[in-house]
Amino acid sequence: MYTASLYAAFASVIHNRHETMAGQRIVMFSYGSGLTSTMFSFKINEGQHPFSLPNIASILDVSKKLEARHVVPPKKFIEALKLMEHRYGAKDFMTSQDTSLLSAGTYYLTHVDSMYRRYYAVKSDGVTTPLSNGH
Repeated sequence: MYTASLYAAFASVIHNRHETMAGQRIVMFSYGSGLTSTMFSFKINEGQHPFSLPNIASILDVSKKLEARHVVPPKKFIEALKLMEHRYGAKDFMTSQDTSLLSAGTYYLTHVDSMYRRYYAVKSDGVTTPLSNGH
């Protein structure tokens, strides 16, 4: 599994089984496209603290996020994929500024300059904060 899908699967386990996981050991394994892989394990501790499973499950709020998904017609999805393919490895372009579907707190790419420097902004409630190369 690649990193994003590994942690998405872990979020699913927390969402579905956090009440029964205390004291269990979890093994996580991911591999890249080359010869590199990572495996690590950790034990789920009981107790009430900021990183307790009930607190993590509450903050993740997987059900709410799944309900907030947007239906996109196949044609629009294909157009978005074609744009991504066209811009892959490109420089000196501005991205579309439609951030209506982004949640507050989401970082998104605004443009890439002629030296391949990437610029981002953070979607917030009504105000966008520009960032230059993560600063």
